[in-house]
Amino acid sequence: MFKNKKVVSIYALILSALLFGCTFLVVKDLLRTMNASNIVFWRYLVASLLFLLAGGFPDKDTIKDAAPLGLFLWLGYILQTQGLVTTSTINSGVITGFYIVLTPIFSRLFLKKEILRRTIFACFLGFAGIILLSYSDGPFVIGNLITLACAASYALHIVFVQKNLKNNNIFQLMFVQSAIGLFLSIPFLNFDLTNLNINQIKYLVFLGGVVNFGAFYLQLFGQRIVEASSAALILSLEAVFATFFGIIYVGEILETINWVGILFTFISIYIVITE
Repeated sequence: MFKNKKVVSIYALILSALLFGCTFLVVKDLLRTMNASNIVFWRYLVASLLFLLAGGFPDKDTIKDAAPLGLFLWLGYILQTQGLVTTSTINSGVITGFYIVLTPIFSRLFLKKEILRRTIFACFLGFAGIILLSYSDGPFVIGNLITLACAASYALHIVFVQKNLKNNNIFQLMFVQSAIGLFLSIPFLNFDLTNLNINQIKYLVFLGGVVNFGAFYLQLFGQRIVEASSAALILSLEAVFATFFGIIYVGEILETINWVGILFTFISIYIVITE
């Protein structure tokens, strides 16, 4: 029975990574007419309403457990969205994947989890894949540095999900997480950009409903069974999916070394799944 639950959890994390991977193209397109804070605000607003309808109002303990999740996820969103202003969708996707190395380290610091040699090897193999996947002859832009900071925020988010998930109602936990991000975004809003057209509304509903609501529910569902370090490796498929979406819809070209990076990433995922 446990094995079946673990398989379902792994598939939930993979689907979550797929949804996260398609986010980069949508956000990149929105940044032509909106700024980072406005995008994050609207997607949090949509998600907050959906989580509230699905789970109802949380109690004090749930609010306390969700507070660090809301902070780290908001930082990750803001930094990732701002980084996309000056870097490509593929670069953003693969650099975000740096959290696969940081998550075991933070797990050791905050959860007192032992770092197994197998996990260490898989983490560095996955990170090597991400380095190869992001290799290009272009300049290293400021957006890449901002996205590295985003990766640290996402790693902390994954670790604190593992720490504070407990027996909380996932919908209530996610409502508090989204509400915190919503209120943190308000001081940075550009009110000249609050009038939305139909295309912007379509994209924001997708980001808030499908990604913030659907993908994060799947992530927390999966992390009830899968440890933080392993979950981070599976979620690193986000970088691979982001690359494929960039190739298909933007026409970005990969070299042989980038394809080797994708292979390394898949092998690292396989190591975790067969653990």
